[in-house]
Amino acid sequence: MRHFDLRNGSSLADEIKRRGIDILGEIPFPLTQDRFDFASSCLSLYEKHYPEIILEIQSLARGLKVDEKILFTLFLSMYAIVPSAHCSCIAMCDDENVFLGRNSDFFINMKETNSHFIYDGYYGNSTAFLELEDGRNKAGLAAGFTSVFPHNPKPGLNSGLILRLLLEKTDSVKSAISLLESIPIASSQTYMMADKSGHIAYVECSSEHMEKVEYSSGRHCLVSTNRFILPGMQSYFIKVDDDWNAALRHESISAALSKPASWNIAAIKASLISASSYNPDTCHDTVWSVIEDLKAGEGWLCEGNPARGDFHSVKL
Repeated sequence: MRHFDLRNGSSLADEIKRRGIDILGEIPFPLTQDRFDFASSCLSLYEKHYPEIILEIQSLARGLKVDEKILFTLFLSMYAIVPSAHCSCIAMCDDENVFLGRNSDFFINMKETNSHFIYDGYYGNSTAFLELEDGRNKAGLAAGFTSVFPHNPKPGLNSGLILRLLLEKTDSVKSAISLLESIPIASSQTYMMADKSGHIAYVECSSEHMEKVEYSSGRHCLVSTNRFILPGMQSYFIKVDDDWNAALRHESISAALSKPASWNIAAIKASLISASSYNPDTCHDTVWSVIEDLKAGEGWLCEGNPARGDFHSVKL
């Protein structure tokens, strides 16, 4: 996993050039005319709701001497048009603790391109430049998403850029949900959120509808994989055969978390390991795993499958 420290306004373009990375050579899907057209239809909505990311993409294009239309197509169409990542996410709270954990499951041949980013005020992890899939900010909000096969993509913001927006602009689960409810969404996904106050939430959303479950007291656990499970979202869910055992991963995590009398880092790690049992001979695996302890303001990252690797502390 590559590490980028972009605090204090450091340039991503400069870091990419310094490392000799061919960003266009890492695109895992063809940039078809459909993608160009879809990204173009989203552009004005990003300019309205997230103008900072448009300026960032333009700056990256200038720095790399790449046509900005190519980068807009890459980043604005991602997650709204398949393929997508396959992941698992959990949030837990009781009277003393609040945790968020996430496995990122992706293609093994691309694991060296996965990156950990530190920005001013937040950090996160990604399979793609600029997009984030999980992270935590200094205000004590942590969030992660899992992709769901898109039902009816419409012009709007996509999963990975929305997650960045949440970490940049909100400081609690309550404010993150409020922001989600105010923006047009292009892709289908779940968001898991937790904050230092002990508030946790699970949101299922698509371009057409949103449902959520929230808890702010008591002992609760929320689990998500690459499917919608809330009754109000079933008409927006397309079941696919190749979902990397999303139902089994959900069941494995839920069963693992039902065993310990109290939740702690070890219990969360065990639950994440239970959902990462991929055959190493296949083309996919858990490529990183994170645990966020919101009460303590601490985070841990395993750069690989948590069953075979160690977690190390990550700091803002």
